[in-house]
Amino acid sequence: MFRASSTRRSLRAARAALDAATSYAGWKQAAEDWDHLSGGAAWRAEDDSEFYDAPLVRADVQTLRALRQRGDGLRLVEALTATVYRHQADIAAVELYGIALAGTKHLVRAWLDEVEAALRWLVANPVLGLTAEAKARRFEDAWKVYGRTALMLSGGATWGFHHLGVVKALFEDGVLPHILSGASTGAMIAAGVCTRTDAEVAAMFADTDTIRLDGLLPLSAGRAVGSGAWLDPDRLHEVLRHNVGEWTFAEAWQRSGRALNISVSPTRTRQKPRVLSHLTAPDVYVANAALASSALPGLFPPVVLNARGPDGTPVAYVPSERWADGSLYGDLPKLRLARLHNVNHFIVSQTNPHVVAFSGQRGKAGVAPAVAGVASSTARAQGAFAADVVRRIMPEWTGPLRQTADRAYALVTQDYRGDIEIYPRFRPELLRKVVVNPSRADLALFIREGERSTWPKLPMIEDQTRLGRVFRECAAAVRATG
Repeated sequence: MFRASSTRRSLRAARAALDAATSYAGWKQAAEDWDHLSGGAAWRAEDDSEFYDAPLVRADVQTLRALRQRGDGLRLVEALTATVYRHQADIAAVELYGIALAGTKHLVRAWLDEVEAALRWLVANPVLGLTAEAKARRFEDAWKVYGRTALMLSGGATWGFHHLGVVKALFEDGVLPHILSGASTGAMIAAGVCTRTDAEVAAMFADTDTIRLDGLLPLSAGRAVGSGAWLDPDRLHEVLRHNVGEWTFAEAWQRSGRALNISVSPTRTRQKPRVLSHLTAPDVYVANAALASSALPGLFPPVVLNARGPDGTPVAYVPSERWADGSLYGDLPKLRLARLHNVNHFIVSQTNPHVVAFSGQRGKAGVAPAVAGVASSTARAQGAFAADVVRRIMPEWTGPLRQTADRAYALVTQDYRGDIEIYPRFRPELLRKVVVNPSRADLALFIREGERSTWPKLPMIEDQTRLGRVFRECAAAVRATG
């Protein structure tokens, strides 16, 4: 009885430490304490589980280690080619990260350790029969087969400032993907990260007072009526240029090494949404693209994109088109990123209020999350049905009515899911801050909430992005030494 009571008190203390953590290091220590008391640590130490093929993973570890230790490069290449897939033996199963807070089975970590050791051994040692060029191609081909990870930042108006905390947590842990996409406020945050070097990103988080927060300025009544919008696009563009700079997509890629992708939505019925990047729109100004991606109809007027012309002066990019909020049709453009960057693994930071209110419960056990999931699925299905009925009843509609029906349909039928999903806590009292400039105190709260929502996901993110980072480093190292 005394022991049980003592354990309960210790668990409460560990939970309090988790809730009070102000850094990932503090959170992780509290998570390990919790796992030790709850049985999670013992679970991690046992190899077997119904959720993955432990015998196969053990055999892979033994084979790779033996080949590396005896220096059999050719057979090691063959073994890695047969073994290294993102979902090998189901080691990426989400269930493996739902029992212990601090991470998955130690055997999974041992597999990752051995694969990384094997890849780095191949970089450092000659392989009989493989020239340096052939080795480089093998690394690049293997990386292509394995795929890449992207961080996707949703829309969400002022709530999107949570993304800053998500990026901060990933950056400080060294696991920020080099491919980012953003829509609406997510585009602003992604642009601010992808136009900065690592040193500049660190400086930004060290002094967030350098970030301007006054982008939302109501128009006068006369201008509002004339433009059909409530907020001043010139002010937002001025703030974006301050926060992002005057870089183009190509220049952002060159200076940061991060691939920025910004979603913009069409304003014409027969136009398609686009993803702007250094591959698709290298000379377009990033700040201008973020402005277009944030132009929610009714709040901001649609935007003509600008690019840097041959003589260095701005010119219109697709002059006949105007673009609007990227969240309307492409909040999470996964298919486009897969085609552009060979992405097959998506980390989603989601702050759209209409998504967060329900989807933050996805994957959790218990009655309340189950009810929330049913409610979310029902609401989405009913909304999609209603919007589709309107579109089919009035197929001849054109102009604003047709656009409204199409946008409503797109919003409720988009896929907002990712392989790893990060949601801030849904707090109804923050609804009043969806379309207002955040104060400095608000920004600090958003960043801390974004960090806290990311820390529990970091063990999974560390594992599932690890080999992608290793492939990138190894491919570059082989090319450099070849």
